[in-house]
Amino acid sequence: MKQIINLFIPNLKSMRSVFNEVANTSISRERFIDFTKVIGLIFLIINSFLFLRLQESGGEIFITNLSSNSQSLIVISWFTAGMSLFFFSMGFNNLIAWYSNVGRDGSQWNYLVDRINTLLGPVLVWIFTSTIFLNIMSRSPFFPKYLTTAEDGIMPSIEFILWPLWLVSIYLVMVLFAPLTIFLHKKYPYATVFTLFTITVLIDNIDFSLNFSYIKLFNYFFFWIAIHQLGYFYADGKIQVVNKNVFRYIAVFAYGYLFYQISVSEKYLSLASYRLSSLNNEDPPTTLYLVASIGLISLVFTLKTIIEKMLSNQKLWLLISHIHANIYTIYLWHLFIFFIAYLLSGSFYMVPIFFIFFSMLFGNYERSIFKLSSNLVKRVNPLQPWPSPIKARFSINNFVLAWFSAFLVLLGVIHLTLGGVGQDGFFTIREFYFLRSNTYEGLGRILIGLLLLNITVRGLKYKKRILAASILFIITTIFTRSAVNENLTYFEIYFSSATLLLFMIILFQNSNYKTVARVK
Repeated sequence: MKQIINLFIPNLKSMRSVFNEVANTSISRERFIDFTKVIGLIFLIINSFLFLRLQESGGEIFITNLSSNSQSLIVISWFTAGMSLFFFSMGFNNLIAWYSNVGRDGSQWNYLVDRINTLLGPVLVWIFTSTIFLNIMSRSPFFPKYLTTAEDGIMPSIEFILWPLWLVSIYLVMVLFAPLTIFLHKKYPYATVFTLFTITVLIDNIDFSLNFSYIKLFNYFFFWIAIHQLGYFYADGKIQVVNKNVFRYIAVFAYGYLFYQISVSEKYLSLASYRLSSLNNEDPPTTLYLVASIGLISLVFTLKTIIEKMLSNQKLWLLISHIHANIYTIYLWHLFIFFIAYLLSGSFYMVPIFFIFFSMLFGNYERSIFKLSSNLVKRVNPLQPWPSPIKARFSINNFVLAWFSAFLVLLGVIHLTLGGVGQDGFFTIREFYFLRSNTYEGLGRILIGLLLLNITVRGLKYKKRILAASILFIITTIFTRSAVNENLTYFEIYFSSATLLLFMIILFQNSNYKTVARVK
């Protein structure tokens, strides 16, 4: 309980620890990757505050995307497509984490626990705080419950504030598919990324030609997997041996193509949509977003020598590291801060103070697990072959439980994205294609998934209790649906039944994972 309370109390000790780690960090650390991730975040925030406008008129609050009609802002959006830099750096980090954790004792679930805990810590703090605050404020007459968009009409303000959850969902998909994507990268690195890019372009063109709206949803997967896959090339040293002139030519070609499009085409060319229009290039990503992403990544690599020289400056590295130590906290809260700034009569000069305040208040968890030590990424030679993971005794229970628990976390995040955080009632059902959920089920699946995932590597003595609690949760979800007169679909019945059966099988078995070898 004390640890939970400390998450919400500003902790100067956690801030000092970052200072100390930065001061003692080896120059061999991949500072360039940290910079890439941070600059991607800064671009995302710039987009929000530069492109979005809230205006009150006739008792309604209109939200508009300025980049949709401004040619200059459209061009700026091509150079600030920070999400691509974000996922590129995630690809690097996930490959490093995979070999670090799997190589430690041979268990894949160590990797899942490491990646998901790192992300979900600040996410849960954000969700918990947002749930309390927004449920209180949404019942106040001074808090605007709805925003009006030019095309899609009414949008709940909470839906706008919770927009960052979509990145969390996609990141969890990257983590879940890491074994497959890493395997494909080891066997067919160039063919894999080329195929993913080709599929992205084909889906975009099929959607544009036939107006088959469902197929474009697959680009949430193929597009971001492709960008994520590029990070693997940097992690294993393949990008480092490419001549810098190649990146210069790619960047010139990519942006040349975009400038050509703006001169001859009437297509929607802005890369910043914020889900305010059905016609966009970001939600889901299109070919134009792909071209801009490759161009931006190539541009960053063209400037890599200059960037690395800048990062050798200890003061700049200290600033970058502190942003990196709070990176998820800042990202999750940035639209909330944007909204608060508007409610305070547009006092956007207060935004930097808000960012510092929220980082200090809610960044404790993230800062406490932030590690800069080069020992975590011990790669003297980037071209050095990866070590083979040690062999461990296979545990079907932990294997199935870990991956299914991670899937539950993903499902819970998607459910919260759809169902909000209870402002319309914790049991109010919202639908998105075949997915139906409410806030209660979303929060429950995230917590249950995290607990079950962590007992695969620690806290085995609580395994039976948590499994029993999970079974109880599933049963209560069925009864709560009946209590609010909402029937379960056939898909939900089959999924709930299969989950119950799986948990009961694991509950009444006693086989736990043990390693047969020690890491040398």
